[in-house]
Amino acid sequence: MKNDNTKHGKVVLYKNRIEVTLEKNTAWLNQKQMAELFDKDLRTVNEHILNVYKEKELSKKSTIRKFRIVQKEGQRKVLRNIEFYNLDVIISVGYRVNSVRGTQFRVWATNVLRKHLIDGYTLNEKRLKIQKDKIRELSEAVALLKNVLRIESISDESKGIIQIISEYTKALNILDDYDHKRLKIPRGTKRSKYILTYEKARKIIDEMRRRFKDSPIVGQEKDASFKGSLGAIYQTFDGKDVYPTIEEKAAHLLYFAVKNHSFVDGNKRISAALFVCFLQKNGVLSNKKGEKRINDSTLVALALMIAASNPSEKDLMIKVILNLLGSK
Repeated sequence: MKNDNTKHGKVVLYKNRIEVTLEKNTAWLNQKQMAELFDKDLRTVNEHILNVYKEKELSKKSTIRKFRIVQKEGQRKVLRNIEFYNLDVIISVGYRVNSVRGTQFRVWATNVLRKHLIDGYTLNEKRLKIQKDKIRELSEAVALLKNVLRIESISDESKGIIQIISEYTKALNILDDYDHKRLKIPRGTKRSKYILTYEKARKIIDEMRRRFKDSPIVGQEKDASFKGSLGAIYQTFDGKDVYPTIEEKAAHLLYFAVKNHSFVDGNKRISAALFVCFLQKNGVLSNKKGEKRINDSTLVALALMIAASNPSEKDLMIKVILNLLGSK
């Protein structure tokens, strides 16, 4: 195996025959190289690739890249933009072709995947057991620490530290439930006294534009999707609210506003501000002690998590928000 550096990434010479381009943590081959790898003609490889996208097994956007390469055409060398396909496509085609090399590839891929799954499962099983034991031990320690708070002679500083640890264990429990997919929707507040209309939302956004003058396009709507986000949190089915509690409406407002990316600029800031205003106007922003149910740093993390999340993870993101709202 031989390496060569190019401005596009690393090139690996596979078995002294096929140059494999490595970039962005994956391998890239063009159709000609795949035809050589699987010992099939270009037409067959192209047909398999078209079927991969036709059946929506993979997305073109994330699996195709164009690289400028020098190729020989007749007696001259020409610089062309050639489409390359990443490892996901290579594997998909490898499982479709009918050839000796295709069979060899499938045997190799299956063995590698099996080893990865078995090793990964064993490693994760050990990690989860250790994590579970640590959380159990920490919970027991926190229970003992809470008893210490009752001792009058203990210093205020020590009491403060113990209180911080007690609060932290709640977040640990949420993380543990997240890892084990045990998150449930906690009981919320049913009676909503504030309706966030489009007009009210625009006033909040316009006030933000006056305060944050770093960009003149903050809050400028790209389309009608923002109105759709607001309407979605109040949708009903069979005469009943789809999202019956204030917390569920707020969580979906934050998710829809971030994910729909309705504004030219300031999407996450606007979404977070509307989320906070909605909770505050409905009287549930703070707990009975007057503490914010979701602090500033957590809100920033939530907005970033939602923006980076896969749409298929929507329900999980909503549950995380609701559990954080109900954690104090």
